[in-house]
Amino acid sequence: MLKTFSLVSLLGITIVMAGDSDLLYTRALELFDKRHLDKENALKAKELAWQIMEKEPGNVNALVLISRIYLFSGENLEKEEDKRAAYEKGTEYAKKALGLDLKNANAHFYYGAGLGRCAQLKGIFNAIGSAGEIKKEFEKALELDPKHPVAKVALANYYYQVPGLFGGSTEKAIELLKEALELYPNLTMASVDLARIYKNQGKKKEALALLEKVVENKTPAPEANYYLYDKKEAPGNAERISQITGFPVFDPNHTIYPEKII
Repeated sequence: MLKTFSLVSLLGITIVMAGDSDLLYTRALELFDKRHLDKENALKAKELAWQIMEKEPGNVNALVLISRIYLFSGENLEKEEDKRAAYEKGTEYAKKALGLDLKNANAHFYYGAGLGRCAQLKGIFNAIGSAGEIKKEFEKALELDPKHPVAKVALANYYYQVPGLFGGSTEKAIELLKEALELYPNLTMASVDLARIYKNQGKKKEALALLEKVVENKTPAPEANYYLYDKKEAPGNAERISQITGFPVFDPNHTIYPEKII
């Protein structure tokens, strides 16, 4: 039987009055993935996710997306208490998703990411105390989805940032980042993080080469992460490395960027 549904446009948001929640989710995800083009896109994505939740409170995809949106919004808040509230909300919704589906890789990843964000705000000792649970969630995400790109990068950062006494390993971090780039050559966040490690190891030339690829990348992924973070961070890192080593730095002005970047 064919499903029928009517579409209503309200404030630029498409609302499915009756029909398939997958359509709402697809549109919400598209908007969130384009949040770098318009700051309102994340808000519209959140509104769509809430519409799904009103119809299907147990929709795991919607819960995970709401978690992502809260974690993203926390990064842009200035007051620590506001950040903490957003990160705690993001963690809460990822945990709700896990309560419904323990085999959802994204739910494990964002639950771990939320725990990490909250721990960082509470200080180094709390972060170390939470490290085991955070690592477990990232590892579970990769167990369920061995090619989960962001989980590989997150676990690499865990190994790099945690002291060796507590299980940290620079070698393991490098290995994971290289694996991520082998799977996804355009995963610029992995390139930026690997360049940071190389720079700290004194491998300035290797770091510069990675950062140059980041700035010149024409098909970066995830696109929003690239324009919001990686593209902005790479030139500054390269300039500092060039000042130390004398290696020529690339000119980011020679790269063509989209006109509207938030």
